[in-house]
Amino acid sequence: MSNVHKLILFLYLIDIGILSLISSNNGLSMRMIPIDSHHLQIVPEKLTTYERLQFFNNITMSRIYNRRKHLFPDRIKSPLSLVRASVYVTQLHLGEGDTAYSPYVLLDTGSQLTWVQCEGCDPCFELDKNFAYKKSISFTRVSVNDELCSPHESYDGSCGFSILYGDMEPYIEASGLIGRETFHFENSRTSNMDAYPGLAFGCTLKSKNVYFGSKDMRGNVVAGIFGLTGNPRSLLTQLDAQTHGRFFYCIPPAIHETLTESTIYFGDDAQITGDATRQVQTISMQSSIHYYLPLSGISVNKKRLPIDPSIFEYVEGDYTKGFIIDSGSTYSVLPRSAYIPLRKAIVKFFRDAYDWIPRRSGLAFDLCYAIYPYYDQKIFPNVILHFLSNDQVGEIDLVLTREHLFTVVENNHGEERFCMMILPIDDPGQTVLGSFQQVNFGFLYDVYNSRLSFVPQDCKNMS
Repeated sequence: MSNVHKLILFLYLIDIGILSLISSNNGLSMRMIPIDSHHLQIVPEKLTTYERLQFFNNITMSRIYNRRKHLFPDRIKSPLSLVRASVYVTQLHLGEGDTAYSPYVLLDTGSQLTWVQCEGCDPCFELDKNFAYKKSISFTRVSVNDELCSPHESYDGSCGFSILYGDMEPYIEASGLIGRETFHFENSRTSNMDAYPGLAFGCTLKSKNVYFGSKDMRGNVVAGIFGLTGNPRSLLTQLDAQTHGRFFYCIPPAIHETLTESTIYFGDDAQITGDATRQVQTISMQSSIHYYLPLSGISVNKKRLPIDPSIFEYVEGDYTKGFIIDSGSTYSVLPRSAYIPLRKAIVKFFRDAYDWIPRRSGLAFDLCYAIYPYYDQKIFPNVILHFLSNDQVGEIDLVLTREHLFTVVENNHGEERFCMMILPIDDPGQTVLGSFQQVNFGFLYDVYNSRLSFVPQDCKNMS
């Protein structure tokens, strides 16, 4: 294939918004398709700015809670109520011949197993097309004696799985059998679809309270979840000859309130570089159900906030504490014991610098200000996240600037405010670094070596 033909093919894939898994020697990459992409039609284009904001708030909080009444105060309403959601979607290709299946799935760094809904499910969540696994000549069931059948659950005589999202009723459940299937990834050097047979995944046959759109929405195209933790069942691990347990992404800023597509790179394609002004920094990372980082404190303009660091400590099996990085959450989340000192410091900065006082917003974000003249010319505070270094000597800082912290939003009365895009939750609670706060940073996850590296990056020129 000539370079011209390759360029035409690449531009075509970009134009339709879908560039699925691509392999190159020992590397893979996939498109990170925003869930509000018009190609997916998950988010109605007719939503107002206020409604879109509430939709993305729901995504963040649905990953913390599993009951809608816990998401926001009663004054916050949204036409969309995703019970299990993620900011990004990708597309998989599995099966052979007439039974080949190419579903969209949520890209989730907080899930261990990749699964899709299969034909014969009862009960099912609403989906236009399920995977016809019984008709697939390349599908096989995984035995309960298989090494990947851990924990040893049984479903209809073969290996099964059951996933419970959240810890409060009504529970969100997905269960079924574990099967092996041929997955196809496009080779970026030959443009051929390369087959990877025998990859284990979940075939969901029972679901409860699973909604990838609003409960009354029709035409859902999301068939399941692509899990990205380092669990033995994850495709990251099953494809370790290609991925080496490494992946990299760089999220561009939104343009006119619309999320921008990006790419996630695996294996040899997962590279991070810096220069004299952009130093690559590396911290330790604990891979469990989530990716935990050793946050030790928060500062505003280099002044340390009075926060008990124990709220950020990772304790295995305790999901009410710890600091996680989660590209599937839209915004960052802080327990109130950390949020209140941060809010006070930001309020003090704007009061001392410009005599600004917070305004009611009618939004989930409770720290908002009226739009003032010369807003773009004002100096805003920086928020510094301090992490323990790998050798436990000193700290490593991730500096969040205005683009990571504030944006102009419109409430349901059409009034514009600029707000701090961080959400509070009750104590105890996990601290989450969401995708809004990750923009224009390159992040390299080295799962096998328990390391996370990051560097400031112009992400819009990488996607």
